[in-house]
Amino acid sequence: MSVSRWIGLVPHLIVCVIYIPLHNYCVDVYIDMYGGLTSRGVGIGMTPDLMVQYFVLMNAITFFISKLKLKLVFVAFMLSLILYYFLPHYPVRAMAYTLMGGILTFAAIFAGQLIDRLFFRK
Repeated sequence: MSVSRWIGLVPHLIVCVIYIPLHNYCVDVYIDMYGGLTSRGVGIGMTPDLMVQYFVLMNAITFFISKLKLKLVFVAFMLSLILYYFLPHYPVRAMAYTLMGGILTFAAIFAGQLIDRLFFRK
């Protein structure tokens, strides 16, 4: 792989690092708005850990896909799986995980594209 390709990895690494404190902040906001995570009698168990691992795995796969259109289709598939997992029982969590994962992944993809255009294509 070329140097420009490896430098394109930086945005994906940054969003993976940002995801964890952002997730913790969103959980605090959720608790403030809706009460404790188990206040409705249902525990979420290992779901936050699963979502972090899923997000990191999907960003790694997205990085290795070279075509932009295929990346976007893959991210749409990732987000649809998150919605399928949470809806209809947890609509607030579905929106939160879908938006957080989608926005960060799209930001990493487009930041990588921007870095490539600005510094490596002439």
